[in-house]
Amino acid sequence: MRILQSRSLISTIKLCLKSYKTQLHYSSEASISSLSTLFNQYVDKTNVHSWNSIIAELARSGDSIEALRAFSTMRRLALIPNRSTFPCAIKSCAALLDLGSGHQAHQQALVFGYESDLFVSSALIDMYSKCGELTDARKLFNEIPLRNVVSWTSMITGYVQNDDPYEALLLFKKFLAEEGEGEGEQVALVDSVALVSVISACARISSKIITKVVHGFSIKRGLEEALGVENTLVDAYAKGGEVGLSRRVFDGMVEKDDVSWNTMIAVCAQNGLSTDALEVFYDMVNGSDVRCNAVTLSAVLLACAHAGALLLGKCIHDQVVKMCLE
Repeated sequence: MRILQSRSLISTIKLCLKSYKTQLHYSSEASISSLSTLFNQYVDKTNVHSWNSIIAELARSGDSIEALRAFSTMRRLALIPNRSTFPCAIKSCAALLDLGSGHQAHQQALVFGYESDLFVSSALIDMYSKCGELTDARKLFNEIPLRNVVSWTSMITGYVQNDDPYEALLLFKKFLAEEGEGEGEQVALVDSVALVSVISACARISSKIITKVVHGFSIKRGLEEALGVENTLVDAYAKGGEVGLSRRVFDGMVEKDDVSWNTMIAVCAQNGLSTDALEVFYDMVNGSDVRCNAVTLSAVLLACAHAGALLLGKCIHDQVVKMCLE
């Protein structure tokens, strides 16, 4: 019964949001007050879970400003946030690179005793990292008594995003050491998401040796076929000068998405292998269900330029114009 009620609540909230977005589309007068009016009509505005759902839905759909407005309105109503409220609010601060609002959310998490919650602290680490405040992010990370894989991944990713791949790899080494020392179900284990960030660090330092070591680790852990891991390996090997290994990983992929195809086309084009780039593009168009996009066509145009394929380049440019991707 509780699950059905929860689904009903989420459905109602989505309808409210749809109506609110329609108002925004047709009128510049729409504001958070109109959203509150919709809440008053259809949702219990005194219910924290209702507000959590609306904040989460707004954050999920990319409406970060509205998510923060909803969070502020909830606080003005003197409702007490819980451990589910903060991650989405903090995620919205990160998306907007709004350090001021992030600090406020952090202070409120402290006041209500949720700073040490793993999901809240991981969201804060991500927010501070995205805002370029690595010192604050690392301080929070170091204070977490029992880290999970999300905590580790957030901090490693923060270093990669802030162009400090060596520190990211050192932290990964520490992660493995802590993983080896731990016991029981509470031990944080490296997953495919963490590996994507680690391999991205390898790509940043253009080290084929470290990339091979991490690739071997992914095979040992059975994570080598995760799509994100394979896509990042294609890029990392190429940046380390191993285009052949990059192509081998690509050819061995069971599943490919637009990132897979775009990365391989770009790798070939950037390394003077224009014919290979155009062949991969041909396979993408004729042998897969993946649709090309602006990134694809940009890489193909580069290949055409290197190959002197003027006619094909003009055809691709015409397609760019038709798709309104200029």
